Amino acid sequence: MNSKDNKTAVIYMMLASFIFAMMNLIVKHLGEIPVAQIVLMRSIVMLIMVVAVIKQQKITPFGTHKKLLIFRGVFGSMGIAFFFYTLHTMPLASAVVVHYLTPIFTVLLSVIITRVPLAPLRWFFFLLCFVGIFIIKDFDDRVEVLPLIFGVIGTMVASAAYNVISVLKTKEHHLVIMLYFPMVTVPLCLVYIAISGDWVWTSAFNWFLLSVIGLCTYFAQYFLTRAYQIGEVSKVSIVSYLGIIYALFFGYFLFEEWYSLIVITGLFMVLLGVLGNLFYKGNRG
Repeated sequence: MNSKDNKTAVIYMMLASFIFAMMNLIVKHLGEIPVAQIVLMRSIVMLIMVVAVIKQQKITPFGTHKKLLIFRGVFGSMGIAFFFYTLHTMPLASAVVVHYLTPIFTVLLSVIITRVPLAPLRWFFFLLCFVGIFIIKDFDDRVEVLPLIFGVIGTMVASAAYNVISVLKTKEHHLVIMLYFPMVTVPLCLVYIAISGDWVWTSAFNWFLLSVIGLCTYFAQYFLTRAYQIGEVSKVSIVSYLGIIYALFFGYFLFEEWYSLIVITGLFMVLLGVLGNLFYKGNRG
């Protein structure tokens, strides 16, 4: 793996982070649209695009490990729904930082499954994250308990989805794994909307923005996948955390979301805890 590949991978990851940030902005802007409706429209667009690529590449679409693929879809659906809910109900940067706890829960779930003991320093990084979350909640009146709980649950189920993906990545084509996400999400959302009535008829421009969310997701996932395929994980992963900087910047200038020094300290404690866990090489205690 040469330096040119790493530079290309970093560019891909920068693009992915920026596109995800744009998606988050649109979701935040569409605060009057029910979360289920946003997730449904996002999934329909993704489903159309993934099916088109699978058909063009003549890939067998449904895979062989159907139970795991369905679990991936269910966990992914819950994770994105809870994340979009926090974007609607919490300041942008706070919602994004909570979402970035996913690697922490991914490791914890892996530990529970494999029963491999963790080094004490990793537990320190976990503690740093949760103290940071406590500071964000306790010193920012805009962060209410219920959205924060939903945000944490969202990161947990997203982590479960990533653990399933890690099992499937050598067994199924990546497009098949991508396909099950919207394929499971669309019927789940339709059932939920039919029961709850969470649906609004909005302007043509908002329908366009709802479609753009799906396009953003597809292309961000593409650049993200390509970045990890051709670059070193340790050099590429750090770039993804530009999303927090984007969230702070856009939240302040577009949504007038200011943060006190102690809340910013909490945000960066979470960031340091996640990055420390991500790049610490030790594992066993």
